[in-house]
Amino acid sequence: MFSRLHGSLLPGWIGCEPQGLQSSLALVQRSPEGKPAVRWLASADWSRPAETLRQLRRGRALHRHRRVALLQNSQYQCVSLDAPTDLPRDEWAAAVRWQLKDSVDFPVDSAAVDLLTVPEGTSYRTQPQLIVVAAPADSVRPLMQQGAAAKTPWDAIDIAETALRNLSALCEPEGRAQALLHCQPHHSTLVVTHQGELLFGRHMDLTLAQLNHPDEATRTPAYDHAVLQLQRTLDGFERSFGQVTLARLLIAPMPGLAAFIEHLSPLLYVAVEPLPLDDILDLSALPPGGTEPGQLNLHVCAIGAALRDD
Repeated sequence: MFSRLHGSLLPGWIGCEPQGLQSSLALVQRSPEGKPAVRWLASADWSRPAETLRQLRRGRALHRHRRVALLQNSQYQCVSLDAPTDLPRDEWAAAVRWQLKDSVDFPVDSAAVDLLTVPEGTSYRTQPQLIVVAAPADSVRPLMQQGAAAKTPWDAIDIAETALRNLSALCEPEGRAQALLHCQPHHSTLVVTHQGELLFGRHMDLTLAQLNHPDEATRTPAYDHAVLQLQRTLDGFERSFGQVTLARLLIAPMPGLAAFIEHLSPLLYVAVEPLPLDDILDLSALPPGGTEPGQLNLHVCAIGAALRDD
């Protein structure tokens, strides 16, 4: 996604996911040998971001690592477009910027725009496809100003879809596509990946409070709503990307995960399994309780965003 470069730092990236008045952070270090290592997870107040970042600079050595921040789901849009293959590759961003005018509800001339190339041979369309990520300046500018004010400028700005893509890519079945669902307090995000790249992403109105409600009379309708949304979404994916086979749907850690999977499994045409974080990440540095489903759920996107190469 949107990024900048600078001098040498300590290994690893710190991912930061603001969500309203709270934020989640993770330090992940990649190694040529072995699994990526999650060194620490943290939650922080986000009511005064610059002050929080200054505290993290002192307490977590934020300035000693590369830093990536995620935009909140209301701060950007993803649009699928045909690639303008009649132009040189370095002119695509400028070309698609003006195609966005009818697809987004903010000025495109000052928007931040990045392009994700959809792997060829996955879609029925003959024209190469792009996922265009666009964020209004009013969303990106405050985040950049907050980082600069704390003397911890962001090295990259990311989104949930690509953060989840990074996690999915660690455990994709060879030659087949894979879906990953992450349920959060205010919404859920579904991505489908293939060959380590993002094919498709969608935000859903499924919340943890609904899916993990203690009252079965409230929880069951939420489960049924989840089934309906997933059936429609996966069917739509298959119609658009029929050149690849969807191997399974993974569910990111969450409270009540086993019951949710038990409900989904007989009603979807693909296998439904938990995201095997223990198998794809080294979590040994986390303290007791740090690998509880509720804790991991809060930090899934921060971890995924920090899965970047140094």
